[in-house]
Amino acid sequence: MKALCLVICVASLAVGVSPASGHDSTQLKWMGHEWTITDGRMAGVARGRPSNARVDSNGYLHLMITQKHKSVTAGELFSDDSMGFGTYQWQIQGPVDNMDPHAVLGLFPYGPDNGIGRDGENEIDIEFSKWANTLCGGACNADFTVYPSTGNAAVGPTEDDFEVGLGGGELVTARMTWSLTSITETVMSGLQPLGTTQNVLHTWTFAPTDYLVRIPQQPVPVGMNLWCFKKKAATSQAVIIRSFEYVAPSADAR
Repeated sequence: MKALCLVICVASLAVGVSPASGHDSTQLKWMGHEWTITDGRMAGVARGRPSNARVDSNGYLHLMITQKHKSVTAGELFSDDSMGFGTYQWQIQGPVDNMDPHAVLGLFPYGPDNGIGRDGENEIDIEFSKWANTLCGGACNADFTVYPSTGNAAVGPTEDDFEVGLGGGELVTARMTWSLTSITETVMSGLQPLGTTQNVLHTWTFAPTDYLVRIPQQPVPVGMNLWCFKKKAATSQAVIIRSFEYVAPSADAR
């Protein structure tokens, strides 16, 4: 999230919602991947509703927490394919530095959704949230978290908490580079293309000596969600993911 001869695995243009019956389809085609939208139980205290993850006419993915008739629902989707070592990037539009304190935007490779390890394993997170004002005693609103590989849940996650300030702006780029031995995660203001690192708000590299234990080693699906932590958000929330790109390393760089 550093390789020679990178292979671009995703086109930069989106493909719209796949044909399906009914308004709340659970299948989506976007950024060259097939995605399954959560319908029902998901992370947090609000259930997932398929209409809370949709692609607009610009090819942008909207993730929403929606209040309707006193009911609060959230949005979540996972790629049907698995992705491994390489660079992952999201271009985001929204007030991710100032959402409801109970709202969480998660961007994350996640194995357990596809039976690859169990919860607490094979997960790499970029998350924007105040976590009910508990992160850094209320001073932080984002985190990078890496969970261990299959069979090593007892080791526990490694986390880097920080504050992101967009100064009233709403454009941000989140990137992670995942390799056999290390993970680098970066948040930048503005919409930054792959291969460019500028306007860095925060970056962190995790390179443990016991990397086979502390870094996921298997390809896994990618998840994205906007969900409610401990308490339902007081108002509707929305974040736009303008693009998602995955770049696999060349065989020599793996």
